[in-house]
Amino acid sequence: MKKIILILAIIVGSALTISCSEKDEETLSEWKCGTYNGNQLWTGPRGGCYYYNTNSNRTYVDRCECNC
Repeated sequence: MKKIILILAIIVGSALTISCSEKDEETLSEWKCGTYNGNQLWTGPRGGCYYYNTNSNRTYVDRCECNC
């Protein structure tokens, strides 16, 4: 019984580790895609087109503005 619990704990722990690392990769996969009103445009991992405003928040623009 103890072995089964240990195996389940290992499986759950590895599943949590995988999902966290996948999320980290998603947040790091953005690339430069032109400019919009003097601001550097970025494209995110799901195709959104945005720039960072003066408050360091993302401001999304229409995808046709990105030149990727």
